[in-house]
Amino acid sequence: MTPRDFTNLVILFAMLFGLMFAALVLSKTPQSDRNWKPLFSKVAAFEEAAPGRYRLPQLRDYEFTAGGENTPGWRPAEVNAADIAEMWFFIEPFPDNPLFAHSFLSFVFKDDSGRRKTMSVSIEARMETDEQYSPVDGALRNYELMYVWSTERDILTRIAVGLDHTLYAYKLRLEPDQMRRLFEYFVRRTNELAERPRFYNTLHSNCTNELAKAVNEAFPKALPWHRSWVFTGRSADWLYELGFIEDRKKSTFRALTDRSDIRLLVHAHAAENAFEDAWRASFGAANK
Repeated sequence: MTPRDFTNLVILFAMLFGLMFAALVLSKTPQSDRNWKPLFSKVAAFEEAAPGRYRLPQLRDYEFTAGGENTPGWRPAEVNAADIAEMWFFIEPFPDNPLFAHSFLSFVFKDDSGRRKTMSVSIEARMETDEQYSPVDGALRNYELMYVWSTERDILTRIAVGLDHTLYAYKLRLEPDQMRRLFEYFVRRTNELAERPRFYNTLHSNCTNELAKAVNEAFPKALPWHRSWVFTGRSADWLYELGFIEDRKKSTFRALTDRSDIRLLVHAHAAENAFEDAWRASFGAANK
């Protein structure tokens, strides 16, 4: 066998192995009945109690302390989409590589009495009890996709207190009707996923681009494809460039980010009953 024949044989075997590996990955079927981590044990599915009013039987409502979970729980919640007053975008940069980050949204509802309640939606890789997150595994269809709906205290204290990670908060510049419409699209996509499981994918079905797809479903072409759909740590500055999180005439993105880190505020107010109001009051005071 000549050296050229040997090289061609190696290439042939490599191609065959690649095809077999791709076939194995693509043959996987998403499931809903695995041995899930407790945080991901319950699938969200909304009920429409009345036009515009939605009930979620199992809203995640954990509380987190430094280094672990405290008071795990789930509770029913009901909201009126017409009461949405604010919408917030959050970024949790990966500690070892800020080019990547976890992003999620929070809807703030205010009723006629001025009482505030929140629902956060975080699109995540649904992990089993023996799994840890890996971007490589996420690209190989090793996790199911999950829309996690929780209280704001749950997700903010999980990140800022339980994990002690940096966390940035940005209030979105949207009209009430736009926020209502987005919420209802997220409700619909959540229910579709509850009926038909799908795989998470690091590249095309991750926390950030799933949010963008939902927005584009509600408002076609509102969020054109951008590198931050993959390099998720750049999603906030992309929204800034589009004008969704700050008037560019009022602040640079660097200045905006410098005043948007809420990790210490979440630590300071984590145990307060009116958590959502407390951290926002401090955030507002710091940004005057």
